[in-house]
Amino acid sequence: MSAVAQHGYLLIADISGYTSLVAGTELEHSHEILADLLGTICEKIESILTLHKLEGDAVFAYVPESKITRGETILELIESTYVAFRDKQTSIKRATTCTCSACRNIPSLDLKFIAHHGDYIIQHVRDIREMVGSDVNLSQV
Repeated sequence: MSAVAQHGYLLIADISGYTSLVAGTELEHSHEILADLLGTICEKIESILTLHKLEGDAVFAYVPESKITRGETILELIESTYVAFRDKQTSIKRATTCTCSACRNIPSLDLKFIAHHGDYIIQHVRDIREMVGSDVNLSQV
């Protein structure tokens, strides 16, 4: 079965500072923090885009161009996702009384985005869906 090339928006939301947070901290707490933050990011992004996969502390999503009537919609999604991330981050920090390194370093986390517009194919191999294409590679650099 041949896959059909699609044209659309590719978005990566990556939590900055998570690798260094995990490097010298309590894994149980850093894992819980990451799960809470990623859950918030996914919830916002999937209101418009299709979640493709999680890659550690990053969310990779896409949407065909035909489903977005104005490009500004992606920028508005990025802004609302960032606000939701910051709100969740503040909420987590306020709710904890823990003084471990992971919990103390919650404020050091940030969220960055990479947005790209281009071509991609959804390739199916066994039960695995993978996006392929030079624009997909470019967005992940």
